[in-house]
Amino acid sequence: MKKEKNNKLHELKSKITIDNIGLIVILLTIILLNIFIGSNIKDPIWIIQTIVSLFTLIYLTVKKIQKEKHLIIKGKIDIAVLIFMISTIIPLIFNTYVSLEGTINFILKYWSVYGLYILTKNIVRDKEKIKIVIKTIIFSSIIPTIFGFDKFTINIFEPVYKFLNSVNIEDTRMISTFGYANTLAGYLSFTICLAIGMLRNTQKKRNKILYCIYILISAITIILTQSKFVLAIDALIIIGFIIKEIKDKKIGKKWIIAGITAIVLFFIYFFIAIQIAEPLVVTEEEKTCVIRGIESNKSYKLDFDIQTKTDKSYDVFEVSIVEVNRYFAENYLANFTLGNFSGTKTINIQTGEQVDHIEIRIKNSLNKEIKISEFRIDDKPYILEYKIIPEPLVRVFTTFNFKNSSVWQRVDYWEDGIDIIKDNWLIGAGGNTWRTLYGQTQDYLYYAKEAHCYILEIWMSFGITGLLSYLFIIAITIQNVMALQKKEKKYSNYMSIFVGISIIVIHSLMDFDMSYLIIEMLFYICIAILNKEDDKIQTKIKGTTIFAIAIFLIISICNILGLIADMVEDETGINSNKIAPWISRYKYNRIVYLENNQLERENKIEYIKRYIQEEPYNYQNTMYKMMSEDIIKNINASNLENELENIDYLINVWQTIKIDRPYDINSLQDRAEIMLNFSENLITKADTLNAEGLNTKAKMILEIIETEYSENINKSYDILKSQEGKTITEYKKEYYQNVHEKAKQLLEK
Repeated sequence: MKKEKNNKLHELKSKITIDNIGLIVILLTIILLNIFIGSNIKDPIWIIQTIVSLFTLIYLTVKKIQKEKHLIIKGKIDIAVLIFMISTIIPLIFNTYVSLEGTINFILKYWSVYGLYILTKNIVRDKEKIKIVIKTIIFSSIIPTIFGFDKFTINIFEPVYKFLNSVNIEDTRMISTFGYANTLAGYLSFTICLAIGMLRNTQKKRNKILYCIYILISAITIILTQSKFVLAIDALIIIGFIIKEIKDKKIGKKWIIAGITAIVLFFIYFFIAIQIAEPLVVTEEEKTCVIRGIESNKSYKLDFDIQTKTDKSYDVFEVSIVEVNRYFAENYLANFTLGNFSGTKTINIQTGEQVDHIEIRIKNSLNKEIKISEFRIDDKPYILEYKIIPEPLVRVFTTFNFKNSSVWQRVDYWEDGIDIIKDNWLIGAGGNTWRTLYGQTQDYLYYAKEAHCYILEIWMSFGITGLLSYLFIIAITIQNVMALQKKEKKYSNYMSIFVGISIIVIHSLMDFDMSYLIIEMLFYICIAILNKEDDKIQTKIKGTTIFAIAIFLIISICNILGLIADMVEDETGINSNKIAPWISRYKYNRIVYLENNQLERENKIEYIKRYIQEEPYNYQNTMYKMMSEDIIKNINASNLENELENIDYLINVWQTIKIDRPYDINSLQDRAEIMLNFSENLITKADTLNAEGLNTKAKMILEIIETEYSENINKSYDILKSQEGKTITEYKKEYYQNVHEKAKQLLEK
């Protein structure tokens, strides 16, 4: 009996190995990634990064104690991945970063991803473990799919979204907890590829049915995202897959005929359905109908056959026709209001030079009923509401062209990204480079937090080293997958994984999928699996494991500090700033606290200087205003020399650090006003203190206002590219001109 217990205990101990615990950590991470997608709070990301980096530290330490070798570098792929990770640190080392927070957060994120890569490369090596990982990826992706359909329809998981603080965006497309339809589509295309691989390699009928159901539901979800580029990629892959299956004689004639018949029937249904309209009935507060295919510089006659129902004696309905151009600028072409009405309203409009589409915006202030039974453009019927086909499905196929605004917007982003790279191509400007600098390179005012191209993102952030190492990762993976496929001699899970990550790589050339932690981590898990046999390099370089342990010790500590700082309830920012001093919002809160607390003003100027140095493009005007006001408040005869140094610092900042968004007239006028008020106060102080040096400083500041005005006024006043409309833009231009005139008059004195 005792012997039997000892045997069981020994068997249990043999199962509880560091590798098996590591596999559990990998699977847990995959599940958590699918739960915490799109969270607006940093805590979940810190949690995931902390788990991965801390366990990687433990894993490497245990393996080092066990005297295992070649944990970090086994093959060419490991060298490429390691160089890529090192490239994230280079901008910090050479002080070329444009955002300290962005740079450190990117380092922590990528090295946590690298930790998952190391664990996968060392642990997930046999086919059974690979299948477990694939199954976990597939079935955990059901979580965002369920959330997606829920947010799209009944929203019963609202308390869960609030608990997760998930992104709360209204969209006619399927976005799930990603908050972005295109990335959701790319992710599910990746998981469908994995499911197809498992489907082909399983013999159990129950499993085949489950995978088929999963593929069908995921395909429907992708269609509802209306992601045209992903659908195009998926279509090409499906065609290639079918051709291969026919070539290998794995698809019978019956299935070929059935497939062709289904496709033909779908298109017959589609072309019939898009001809069948029903009246557009609006009972909600607001409804927008988008009219595409509109030509520039052309007159149109719009006819609305309208019936309304209201018990009010005044107009409660408003219909506006708005032109939206390729610069996102809006121009109201016409509008009319209605009370009780039954008849036809005719409106004539003239489109502009850069029109992208027009929108019919219907406002129903009292939630009564307005019905448009028919709508005509130049006497030809145009369908606003389809009867037997979902409008999103129509939109997918009818907007599938290169004239689509999303294509031109991306081209604009890429051109601006290339301009950023010109100044940062060698070393890179660190994390969040695009988000920090794109406002300076744009030639009209737009807002885009991402560059919509991962290659450009890498290059501008991590320089040529980051770019080349990423390209080598892709090239080495392709080479190793071809070798694996040749060895397998049949369609394998490896090929499914490769096709899946290929979708992500291709789609990330036009979008920002790789900005999501879930995509990055799954990408490098797959890279590790696909290159599992790339272990021919027996490096003689000593200390790689010790180096990795040291790095992951630092990464783990920083991740833990970030997590603790986020969990501390600290409105002042002081305690959180002490815990995680690189995070800008804590530094900002601390400065604001010092601004509002008279007892804590001593070090405010130094904190502001440090903030400007570390985050020169963040809250520019706020920092300048607080610093200039503090100088004026505290300047006196006894500290004049010290305050002159602070004034010189601020002048140097205005001369050397570019304006965050030169096309934003609001930002320009605020900046000019801060400088003008500072100059006026310096002139007053010069008279009071009899300090001619203050007049000299004031003159220098006024000259900066003059220079910036001549450089930027025409940029910000381009009506064609202004999102605010002609009236508002003219008013703001006049206000900015008044500030400039005052500065000019002072300068002349």
